[in-house]
Amino acid sequence: MTSRFGILAFLIPIWCVVSSAAAQRAPMVPMESSPHPLVIEALDAEWLTPVERSGLRVRHGTWTPEDLELVEGAAHAVAMRAGLWHRIADDADAAPRIRAIALTRLGRTPEALEVLDDAGSDVPTLAEKAAILLDLGRSEEAIDLASLVVERSPETPESIEGAMAEVSALETRLLAGGGDPRDFERMLDVLGAARNRIDRLDPDVRLREGVLLLGRGNPGEGVPALHEAISFDPRRAETWRVLGTQAARTFDFDGAERAAAALDRIAAVASEDSEISHPDATIIRARVAMVRNDPDLAASLLDDLLERQPTRPDALALRAAVAAIRYDRQEESDWLARHDEIRPGGSGAWWETGRALAFDRQYERAANAFREAIRRNPRLAEPHIDLGMNQMQDARDVEARVSLERAVELDPYHKRAAFSLFLLEELDEFETIESEHFILRYRDGVDEVVALGMLGPLEAMHEDLAMRFRHEPDRKTVIELMPDHQFFGVRITGMPAIHTIAACTGPLIAIEVPREGPPTKHLGLFDWLRVLRHEYAHTITLSQTGNRIPHWFTEAAAVSIEDVPRTYETCQQLAQRWRTGTLFNLTDINFAFVRPKRPGDRAMAYAQGAWIVEFMNDRWGPDALVDLLELYDQGIQEKDAIPRILGVDTDAFQADFLAWAGERIAEWGLDPDPSLDELSDRLRTTDSVAVQAMVEARRERLRRIADRVSAGIGEPRSVGDDGDASMDPSSWPSLKRPPLAIGDDDLEAMLQEHPSHPDLLELRIRRGLKAGVAEEEILELIDRYAKARPVDPFPHRVLARQALDGTEPETAIPHLKELDVRSVKDPSYALEIARLSRSSRDHDTALAAAERAARMNAYDPATRELAAACAIEAGELVAARRHIAALLVLEPGQVRHQRRLDAIERLLERDGVGTD
Repeated sequence: MTSRFGILAFLIPIWCVVSSAAAQRAPMVPMESSPHPLVIEALDAEWLTPVERSGLRVRHGTWTPEDLELVEGAAHAVAMRAGLWHRIADDADAAPRIRAIALTRLGRTPEALEVLDDAGSDVPTLAEKAAILLDLGRSEEAIDLASLVVERSPETPESIEGAMAEVSALETRLLAGGGDPRDFERMLDVLGAARNRIDRLDPDVRLREGVLLLGRGNPGEGVPALHEAISFDPRRAETWRVLGTQAARTFDFDGAERAAAALDRIAAVASEDSEISHPDATIIRARVAMVRNDPDLAASLLDDLLERQPTRPDALALRAAVAAIRYDRQEESDWLARHDEIRPGGSGAWWETGRALAFDRQYERAANAFREAIRRNPRLAEPHIDLGMNQMQDARDVEARVSLERAVELDPYHKRAAFSLFLLEELDEFETIESEHFILRYRDGVDEVVALGMLGPLEAMHEDLAMRFRHEPDRKTVIELMPDHQFFGVRITGMPAIHTIAACTGPLIAIEVPREGPPTKHLGLFDWLRVLRHEYAHTITLSQTGNRIPHWFTEAAAVSIEDVPRTYETCQQLAQRWRTGTLFNLTDINFAFVRPKRPGDRAMAYAQGAWIVEFMNDRWGPDALVDLLELYDQGIQEKDAIPRILGVDTDAFQADFLAWAGERIAEWGLDPDPSLDELSDRLRTTDSVAVQAMVEARRERLRRIADRVSAGIGEPRSVGDDGDASMDPSSWPSLKRPPLAIGDDDLEAMLQEHPSHPDLLELRIRRGLKAGVAEEEILELIDRYAKARPVDPFPHRVLARQALDGTEPETAIPHLKELDVRSVKDPSYALEIARLSRSSRDHDTALAAAERAARMNAYDPATRELAAACAIEAGELVAARRHIAALLVLEPGQVRHQRRLDAIERLLERDGVGTD
């Protein structure tokens, strides 16, 4: 425990730096590819013969048709590097090992073994044969043959081919259940020696390194290795396939499509057929369709591919996964059986199916698939890791720890497994408290000042949300209060880098403590109850739909139940998107959450989703949302559910929503008619005659100067030499439309014509405040502006400040409440409400405000002092005891806190009251 903690304490910050730096350096899939400068230099070497130069071009993916004619076997090598296995598999002229690889990739593994039986006993051939035996389920034979390859390999590799063979044999032996986990180090050492001592430019070495590192949860080093492999051979299909697959799994849809497009180009060049689609490109696009929640498209793509290559194992495995997330058990079983026919006892299809189900939050079915994959290949670490992560997300930490301990035992180099196991070991030391519907876990120590005040408000929240959604989860929800941001990140993703403060996986909600500190540790203050209200809405709707709810809809439902008004900034952004026609449709909104294309897309997706729910409630009533949830629980997709419940298809729904949105924006005062631009244009039109006269006068003077010069009357002079400053071009106003400053007189005239125009009113108020206009006039303007643009809190800020500066500061309370309800991270409004309410003896309001301030800034002793005082004055001694107990933790050296706590305990004992 101590040694792993020490290692991870070092690894976590290093991982953050490496992964973030890698992300900033380059996208997952390169935007373009070009040969490495060293490759270009090697190809230009003067001493190369034509055949040698052509051979290098083939290896580095810069070949031409002429090169293929010069180099023996080049056509087969190009087809292999291009991943066009169907062009090699049945070609008797191809080298046996290349042909065996092609047959294996196409799922014709017994034929591949036959081809190699007479191919000799060199190390590369034996290594390939060992891998084929493993594919056929003959694990013991695979171990024996792979061990023979390792034994025959020199300590330091002597050739690239020999190094690649040893690495292949080491991995085969591990996967078959032999070898030692430390063989991973040997693989990297062999590849490093091959790269540094034999051939720095070999693309296959860097490709193999990248694949190994990605497989151990290390994209920070794996992705750059793959990028370098591309620069050594831009036409190596396998590199693009690996990057495209990783991009699809991490929601980088643009990157995945770049990889697929690159594969299509490779296939077109290698086959001299511009219409061909690369099989690997089809599989990447099918993966993207699955992540986009379009299993029908994924099925169509894969079915087309399987018609051409009916035994291709990766396509069959993915097709089984597609059937699983279409909730077609019979189809899933049929595709798994087809995979078993060509990979007897293989685990790949079950693992792929488990990953798809886990992503779909079908935790129990995913666990069953992972267990079957493990039964078939117990030495493969990845299914153990994915099972453990699936169990963590399902709040089954005891089972998860068993799975991850086995995964780390099998592969101690896997970063995600190591991070997650470390977290589970730490969670074992957490304190646990329970209520009727919640299990709350927190680290012993100062965090108890947050935890011990949570269960009461959470139960009240449960009652409210369960009534709205007409559903209760079937088990207690686990809430884990993470002590800092890195703990939280590992809990949710298996890695410490994540950019939010809370997340829900269904039965589990993880939330970090609201606390100020270094940004690597804490993300600042917030109201944990408001945040958990959002997350618990996810728990309910995921439970209600069997985790089949569309992503945008669960987020929209959660935002809609937060019970706080939109910020003015959000209203402005929604209005701007509506005016520019850039609001999301129901497809795009899903992926704005996980892979935003523009700055602000993710925040806009939350805001627009809640707006859509508001539209549904307004048009079809609040029951429509619940009715849709019932259909999602039945596995009905959104495109079919919306017409059944709402009576319109998704296109008509979008059109109706946009029309409704325009009406709301007008009500908000964010689409005034006429607009401020139109009013400015009218001013410009008024002045246009004078402007035109000035331009004509200037043109006439220029003509006179030109006439004088042409008549020889004098030397050409600068335009302003006659002393007329207006003739100097630098003094001329731009002929482009400049921003128009509306003068005070014009503003008054406009307001006379448009007395309720929000932009004009705001401008007049701001100028009046600056100029010291009489308070009565300002108040009248503010009242008009508040009615014209009710979503802007500006009037409340002005009125609150005036009240606080006046003789009746308590009149600021209604305005401060409006500001506080919109405040996300600032407890100052709540604190001021509490103080003012105390002075006016409104004890209930004072306590409510103080409690909100204490939720946001729980570790601040002054806030706790105020909350305790408000609670005592409101007669809420249990709440007072909680805040004073928190002060004992925060300021253990202050003896007065213990005396006050003892006094409160005596009063409570007198009244027969227990703990809250």
